[in-house]
Parts: sequence; structure tokens; C-alpha cells
Amino acid sequence: MNIKGKKSPLEWKEIFLSNEFEEKYKYLKDDLGYEYSKEKTIFKIWAPTASNIILNLYNKGSEQEENSKKINSYNMTETENGVWTITIYEDLKDLYYTYTIEANGEINETNDINAKACGANGIRSMIIDLQDTNPDGWENDKIVDIPIEERVIYELHIKDFSYDKNSGIDEKYRGKYLAFTQKGTTLKGDKNYPTGIDYLKSLGITYVHLLPFYDFGSIDETANDDSFNWGYDPVNYNVPEGSYSTNAYDGKVRIKEVKEMIKALHTEGIGVIMDIVYNHTQSLESNFNKTVPYYYYRINNDGEYSNGSACGNETASDNIMFRQYMINSILHWAREYHIDGFRFDLMGIHDTQTMNEIRYALDKEFGKGKILIYGEPWTANELAMKENSKPSIKSNLNLLDENISAFCDIIRDLVKGDVFIEKDCGYVNGNDEIAIKLRDYLYNVWNNKHIQEFTVNLPKQFINYVSAHDNLTLWDKLVITNNKESNFKQYDEDLIRQNKLAAGIVFTTCGIAFLQAGEEFARTKEGDENSYKSSPKINALDWERAKSFKDLVEYYKKLICTRKNLPILCNGDNKDVDNIEIIENDNVLTIYLTKSKNCDQKYNKICLIYNSTNNEKNINLLDNNWEILFDDGNYSINENIINIGQKNICILGKNNV
Repeated sequence: MNIKGKKSPLEWKEIFLSNEFEEKYKYLKDDLGYEYSKEKTIFKIWAPTASNIILNLYNKGSEQEENSKKINSYNMTETENGVWTITIYEDLKDLYYTYTIEANGEINETNDINAKACGANGIRSMIIDLQDTNPDGWENDKIVDIPIEERVIYELHIKDFSYDKNSGIDEKYRGKYLAFTQKGTTLKGDKNYPTGIDYLKSLGITYVHLLPFYDFGSIDETANDDSFNWGYDPVNYNVPEGSYSTNAYDGKVRIKEVKEMIKALHTEGIGVIMDIVYNHTQSLESNFNKTVPYYYYRINNDGEYSNGSACGNETASDNIMFRQYMINSILHWAREYHIDGFRFDLMGIHDTQTMNEIRYALDKEFGKGKILIYGEPWTANELAMKENSKPSIKSNLNLLDENISAFCDIIRDLVKGDVFIEKDCGYVNGNDEIAIKLRDYLYNVWNNKHIQEFTVNLPKQFINYVSAHDNLTLWDKLVITNNKESNFKQYDEDLIRQNKLAAGIVFTTCGIAFLQAGEEFARTKEGDENSYKSSPKINALDWERAKSFKDLVEYYKKLICTRKNLPILCNGDNKDVDNIEIIENDNVLTIYLTKSKNCDQKYNKICLIYNSTNNEKNINLLDNNWEILFDDGNYSINENIINIGQKNICILGKNNV
């Protein structure tokens, strides 16, 4: 088998999919990249199709920096399994490097796909001693250990968090990692309205899901702070993004500041979930394609790059060396940065074997299910996956480990309307025909039955939500579907009630609760449904709204607290509920949950009531002696009759023992 020289995409596809190639060239050790010591540095790169590789050393991380120059170049040697290596017997600490690789008839200079540090804009990889990047006390920092029923995920963009001047964050830290380390910040000095990390603590959330903070390509790290992007365009998977650091030129700074951010959140009992995008790269001019052309991407039968990601490329997790790359990369983040969870963008593009092997690797090292894994169980287009591989989509969730969860778009759209149809309404905002569908969905969820395309093993595999960074914010969706487009920034009683009911359903449905940052104070992007590169001003959290919509914030706090105190509402392992009964009457849903006899909790029966109508409703309960556990103050109860206000939710509990 000749794997040197120029070949067509289809020829490469045939080679890479052959058992002969996989057996001869698979390399499953976790030592690619470099191993640094003061005496020597060992470099290793997997590139079996290369005919020559040169290691280049530089004194600076980019050509634009003053006095930047190449120090030396060295020819590398190919060894076992297609691994090229060289050992330099000098102290190379804090120098930068690239590889010049000759493969497929082309010669390209590229950074190292296995690099753990880099210079400005990720152009050159960096040689560092990672011990130098540990903040004080880092050795005592650990991943958080939060029970399933207390997991409440808050999706947040690092720049959004503190860009607003009213955040109270020091100007030099606004939009940066270090904004999370600053305590005592308030809205304009008013201690009644905390901001920053103190606000997160007061809200009661247990995880922050941070949009991508690996090194991505859409932002010039050396430019001003008015640039913005969500960051779903990966360049260096194992290196933090430099635009969120206080110094993008020194590759060690970003690493240390990420650790300081995580340590600060851990100190407050808040876990950190990393949004990761292994399903595509920034472009096809990537360090992967320059290293082993065509290997890391799927090629369809026409010889074109497969486009399941709708980004012009689709990575090949079912190729063993990219699978191993993903495993090693995730273990690096968990080990070095103490990451508490991983959210997979377009998880459906990855095969189920890869996802399960990632789960196994994390469980083996950190404990079963301790580190969260969840993702989007869908793709943008068809995949060119191997015939014997299965994509991690809704219909294959039963093939995944029970501790791999997935976003549930069904409840999202039932509650507020289809995200792809701007004016479409759901249960809370005027669709009078959807209550039956919501009833049937909830009945199946609580009974752990397959639902439409979803085939989960346990309820904890559902990530329940009504808003995320994609599509309209919840508030904007409610504004538009109620034909109140002039009211994006205004307080509106009707919309507040709809918002509360939507949140109430999410937080009382079994599975894991998830909300978009600012949803709790009616976050608006003024109708911008795809703000991935809009101005930081339209994306930033408006801390004034946390005050203007204080009653909504307090409602979310109460919901979060109630959920934590009632583990039955998660029912994660499907062991807390023996029986469920749902009654639908004129768009009011009454749900009775009877607890397992083995469930050691204060209340062995729970009643949930959702009223989506614009009228008060009298509900005849099945029996008496109920205790109100959660309400919005708009109810009255007399024996077995409860009067519940419009667009309202109520939680009742009792103990029949």
C-alpha cells in the first residue's frame, strides 16, 4: 500500500477506510505533541502520508511581533505507525514552533494539531511547562460533584458576561476570563443588585456552560474589544482562545487565566461545562488537512467533502485516529483545566462508538457520570459515515451510555413554538391546540417511553430548555408571537406570565434543566435570531434588566431552589416515580406523581398544575391536604379545589404515610 505522493480524494478515502491502513498506522498512545524538560524536548506528530517533515523553531508567536525570527530548522524522522519525531537537547522553554510538512504533492507550514499552547491567533505552537500556568492553590481545585437532581445549567458566552459597563467589572477584565474572578461587583454600586460571579451564586445555578473558549479563528486576538463571535470555528482544539485573555501574545497567560476563572467558579460551587466543536474546523485550510490531507474529514462517493455540519466540512470521528484525538483532547481539558462537563456541538455528526469511548475514558479516570456529557442529537445535512457506524442522533440515543444526554427540541417547541417558524406559537403563547400534544409528551417522558424520534435509556438523558444561544431568545420569541415588536426592551405583564410558565414547565419536567444566560431577566437581542457575529453590545448581558425585571429573576431563583429540594422533578435514573397521571381540561394540565416506595423524600405525592389560559381556573384535585410548594402568589385553595391564576404554574405536595 503506497501512501506517499499525490492522490485524488477518492483514492485517499479508499486507503483510509482500509483495514490494512488502520492496523498498520493506528497509534493510540497519548504522547503526540511534545514532552518538555529543561534538558530536552521530544516532538512527535502522526503523519503517515508525509514524505518529509521539518521542525521550525521561532522566538515569537507571530511574524508581526518585534524582532520575530526563525531560530533553527530540523529534519524529523519517521518511526513506528507513521509517527515522526525528533529530540532537541536544549532548553526550549517558551519558544514557538511549526512543522513544514510535505504530503499529497504539497508543502505546507502548519502549527501542531496536538499543541497545548500557542502564540497570537494560533499561528505558531508554543513550548511551555504547564506547571508555570497553575494559579495559587490550583493543586487543591477539583471538579465539582453535584447530584443529578441539582444540575441546573446556565449557558453563557464569556464576553457577554461582563462586556456591559454596568456589570461593575473592572474595565481591564470586561469580556475576559478574569471577569469571573472578581467578587463584590454590583449594578452601579447598589448592593441589592449583585453582578458577575456573585449574581451567578445568588441565582442558584450549578453549572455554567461556556460557549467555545478553545482557540478559534474568527477573531483577531490582537484587535480591539469590539469584535465578537460565538467561536464555533475551531483552530487549536487544545489551547484556550486568546481574545479573552489580558495578553494574547504570551501563550502562557491565556492558560493561567482560564484556570483562574475555573478556580473562582469552583470556589462558589459552580461547575464549568466547555462547549466543544469537534464536528468541523474553521475551514479546509486547517492544520489537520496540512498534516494528513483528507484523513480527518469525511469524503462522499462523489469525491467531495461531506457537509453534515453545513460549514463546508465534516470531521470523521469514525476514523480511529480522529476518535483517539478527540479522546486525548477531552482528557487534556479535564485533567489540566478541571473541566466539569462537555457540550458537543452537532453531536449527531459523531458516531456512537466515539461518544461511548469518550464517556468510558472520563468515567475511568474521574468516576462514573461525574463529568457531564451532552450535545445536539442532530446534523445539518446527511453524513458520509462508515456503513458500520451509527450517528449519535435522536433515534440512536439508546445506543449511547446512559450518562450521555441530549437537547430535547420537542419540549422546546411545544412550550413556545417552533424555533424555525418565527410566528409559530406553543403552549404558553397562544396555541390552544397543543395542550394535548404536551400532555402526551410529558406522559411518555415520565413513563420513560420512547418519544417520537427520541430513544433515551433514562430521563437524565433529556436536556430540557426553551432558549439557547441559537435562534430567538425566549423573550424575543414571546414578543414576536404576541405581535409586540415595539416592546423588546419594555416590561410587559402578559409576556412575563408567559415567560414564567415556560420556565416553570422546563424546571418541573424530568431530566436536566438548562437556560440561556439572561433568560431570567427577559434577555433581548431585539429580534436578532442568529447573533453569532453581531455586535458585542447586542449580545452582552444587560445588567440593568436584572433590576428592571427583578420579579422574574426572583421567580427563577425560587424555581431553581424548589427543583433542588424536590429530586422527584429530575427523576434522573427513573427510580423516583411509581405512577403518573395527567389530566388535561381546557388547556390546563394537572400532573400527579406518586413516588417510589424506596424514595426517601418528604413528599410521596406531587401535583403539578399548568394553566396556559388567560383566565383563572378552578381545579378539582383528586384528594385533600395538599401543601403549596411553589406558586406565583396567584392562587387560592379550599380543601380539594384550587383556584390558579392565568398563565400560572403551581406545585403541591403531600405525604400519605
